[in-house]
Amino acid sequence: MSAPEDPALAKPAEFCCLRGSFLSGEPAGNLKQIGGVDTYVATPDETKSNGHVLLFFPDAFGLHINNFLTMDAFAACGYLTLGVDYFAGDPIWKHSQSSLNDPTFDFQSWKHKHMEFTDRIADKWVKDVEAEYGRNGKSICLRRAWGARFACAQLSNDGICRAGAIAHPSFINESHVFGIDVQAPILFSVPNRDSLFMPEQRARAVEIMTNENKEFITQISSPMLHMNLHFQSFIQWFDFWLSTL
Repeated sequence: MSAPEDPALAKPAEFCCLRGSFLSGEPAGNLKQIGGVDTYVATPDETKSNGHVLLFFPDAFGLHINNFLTMDAFAACGYLTLGVDYFAGDPIWKHSQSSLNDPTFDFQSWKHKHMEFTDRIADKWVKDVEAEYGRNGKSICLRRAWGARFACAQLSNDGICRAGAIAHPSFINESHVFGIDVQAPILFSVPNRDSLFMPEQRARAVEIMTNENKEFITQISSPMLHMNLHFQSFIQWFDFWLSTL
């Protein structure tokens, strides 16, 4: 059997992506429509704004309290942060509110339903964001999993972003990493035990980025440190690169 033409590096999201806990707090941002798509907008204080726009491609929980508060935290650091609802009002949490580990939830059916049109919505949304906010001063981020391939796409020659960061990726093939522009630095932050992004595949991603002379960092840590450190690492990464561009 011949090898696949575009081998997977980070596997598709699985039921493990539903595990976690809900954060508590009151979101500070607002929902608005950009190109007909619900978008969470977290706006920095005028005295702290750095003039950059951060595109937030969320995990399977979509526009959810955990992601609202994360986007608010980016805004508190000076970044106007925009989060897209590419699940069109049908994120996972609406099907599994009572338990993040609900064994009765048919995640596979939900995932297959959303694979195609999340790509289509994300692609159009980025164009509409560019039309409204312009191209200059863009950074890009996602919290976990589902949005990783969109981050890679917006760091390609055809993308609008200048720097990127990805945590706990899924749905990434070799072509996504090959496609990242050499002038678009990227940070991968991953836990050392990650069933979706295994050591062999992480090593292959590093090999591709090294051979292609891309600017990158791969940060690997224990699961608890990963949750506590990747946000801080993202801010430092963006602050450094966007100050030099």
